[in-house]
Amino acid sequence: MSIFNDKQRRKRRIAREAATWLARHDSGTIDEERFHAWRGASPEHAIAFARALAVWREAQSKADADIPLPFQSRFTRRRAAAAIGGMGMAGLLTAGAFTSRAYAWDSSHSGVGECKRLILPDGSRAMLNTDSEMQWRFSDDERSLWIVRGEVGLELVPGIPARIHGLDRMASLSQGRFNVRLEGTAMDVTVLSGKASAAPISTPAVITGQPAPTPVAIASPSEGLLLSAVAPSVRKASPQRLAATIAWQQGEIVFDNEPLQTAVREYNRYLADKIVIADPDLTGIPVGGRFTSTDPADFLSALELGLGLRATRSNGGYVLTR
Repeated sequence: MSIFNDKQRRKRRIAREAATWLARHDSGTIDEERFHAWRGASPEHAIAFARALAVWREAQSKADADIPLPFQSRFTRRRAAAAIGGMGMAGLLTAGAFTSRAYAWDSSHSGVGECKRLILPDGSRAMLNTDSEMQWRFSDDERSLWIVRGEVGLELVPGIPARIHGLDRMASLSQGRFNVRLEGTAMDVTVLSGKASAAPISTPAVITGQPAPTPVAIASPSEGLLLSAVAPSVRKASPQRLAATIAWQQGEIVFDNEPLQTAVREYNRYLADKIVIADPDLTGIPVGGRFTSTDPADFLSALELGLGLRATRSNGGYVLTR
């Protein structure tokens, strides 16, 4: 219980510190050198500051919307201040020019079934998979990317290591090609070329009471780096898994003896009209093949011809039965 309480107090303290740096920057009283030292001291600091900025930007966009809701805007900003961790209202309300300053994040998102290509400020390239969102901030001494949701393919040019954030996780990426996907409470980084390393974390030591550093996990080409609530782990990626991982960049989706339930869940990421399995007994049937991700007709036809299933159009979607 005490470990949990200590962790909560630490998170609240870091959130308050992030809010203070945000307010100092807006008022023009920030010490740049001290700020960079604080933010670089821990992944938790960088994440807390990014969260504070994201909350502020959301409140700012709502307040600036061209609708006559002054009381709603005021309330939204108060909520934002509370969420950030106690930043004064004056600092929040006078931050009108903040998004044009050095710590603002650019962002882009894709719709369901859409893949979007981006060129980042240093010439690196990114590709957003269906229903994905990414934010980024680049400068002479920083390359930071934040996966808000979904999946992103990255091709990073030479330069300083890039920091990739997702949920409460962070990894460092070298020059190379990577696929980054958020799934549940984990961030999964597949290395196609280059290297990816997990940010060090601390784990409570029961006997000594002192935090014990977790060794840094490093993934090389054809390996995956999984960052979750437990220690980061590295796994070998088979040729089949690599092919399935990058197939979406060619508008395809690949299954290698996946359970039907898993295949349908994956396909539904790309579809506005979802596929539903009506019979629970069908969920474990293995499915394999390569299909287009934009039109489920071939996939459904393969299920009908190869597995004897029936796909029926219903309520704007598709229902699978025996």
